[in-house]
Amino acid sequence: MLKKILRFVFYMLAVLLGLILVFLAFSIAPIDRDVDRALLITTMQQRIDSLKPEHAVTGSGFSIGFGKKSITPVQRAALAGYGKRRGKFFESVYDSVFVRAIVVDNGATRVAIVSADLLIVPPKVTELLEKELPEIGFSINNTYLSAIHTHNSIGNWADGAIGFLYGHNSDSIVHFIADQIKASIQVASLNMLPAVLKSGAIAVPEAVRNRLKRGNPVDSLLRVVEAHRSDSTKILLMSYTAHATCLYSKDMVLSRDYPGKLVDAVEANGYTFAMFMAGAVGSHGCGAPKYGFTCIDWMSEAVSTEFLRARNQLTVVHDSTLLMYRVPLELSDPQPKISQDWRVRSWLFNAAFGEFQTHLTVLRLGNIVMLGTPCDFSGEFDHALDEVANQHGLQAIVTSFNGGYIGYVTPEKYFDNKNYETQVMNWYGPGNGEYMQQCMEALIVKVGNASQ
Repeated sequence: MLKKILRFVFYMLAVLLGLILVFLAFSIAPIDRDVDRALLITTMQQRIDSLKPEHAVTGSGFSIGFGKKSITPVQRAALAGYGKRRGKFFESVYDSVFVRAIVVDNGATRVAIVSADLLIVPPKVTELLEKELPEIGFSINNTYLSAIHTHNSIGNWADGAIGFLYGHNSDSIVHFIADQIKASIQVASLNMLPAVLKSGAIAVPEAVRNRLKRGNPVDSLLRVVEAHRSDSTKILLMSYTAHATCLYSKDMVLSRDYPGKLVDAVEANGYTFAMFMAGAVGSHGCGAPKYGFTCIDWMSEAVSTEFLRARNQLTVVHDSTLLMYRVPLELSDPQPKISQDWRVRSWLFNAAFGEFQTHLTVLRLGNIVMLGTPCDFSGEFDHALDEVANQHGLQAIVTSFNGGYIGYVTPEKYFDNKNYETQVMNWYGPGNGEYMQQCMEALIVKVGNASQ
């Protein structure tokens, strides 16, 4: 009898081991270190070249409106930002969260610029906006999206593995976020006034560090667009590269992190309305000496002080060009790493995380070119993009989280680093960052030639 039991156990173990081996054979593979993106580059260049020419230049200058709506939920929801929380609800509200919108019109074109106090603009929200924005006279093609990337705002907006980490999808929250985005755009559309724009880039090197390797390059520039309206109200758009991760995973509070207090500090110093957009945060962290709630105070003080000191150096925008493109982004097959040399196969990754079409967005506002990315895009690419923009008389502002998400995009030289950004969150193989940089440079050239 004992032999029969042992034989049965051995048989079952052999079957189980066989099933595991079969599953592994179909679910993992060696990392492809020689991804050929030549066809992707050709496809993207053709798409960019074929974009309908725009001549959105008038002599009437700009009119600008602004609006914001709360997205602080009336009931507790999951916090999105740290996977180890496993979808736990926030326990209290440290500071309320909002969506903010600026609407810009030059007499020929109208564009909405939106920033949400969220980790990202969720793909499900983007899909809903694509259907519903026409109800308010806009479209996804003239709505520039971004988020502040706080790791302490609401989740419950995704299925699959992301839903497990950040709270399972709630249609009511997805619709709530989309509705508040639309409402903020409507508010902005109703208070349009003529405005003079100013822009600039202010160095704040002490507030940012390279998260991948201490001492390596950073983009330390606070990039700003300021609007002086005809009724003397002043509006400010800011973008910075330091991750909004002052708070820890154990801090179970709803919060805008340091961008929220930065916005409040600016609005307390002569600005009627301010907005923050996460810049190229993919390899950049806060430079504060300590994290936690004191980091929020330190970061907002450091950045706002430098801005207020240098704001008189901003330059007037004389160009009245206004146009926006939203271009589908071609990507190689995903290959998220499970070790330095092994990856999950694409079919399993897509089954776990879902498949969404991602885009690059570009907005030209006078001599300012804003570049929206669906990822944590590394600030180490900003210098090269700045150079291309400068060659066309433009000032570049790279923002992240434009309505899709493809993980972290960092320079190829870091691909084998054992960092969270490069080990767990690099989903598209070596060279993806340089590929995206090339696509973004092509977009700069496209909009740089638009008014010629």
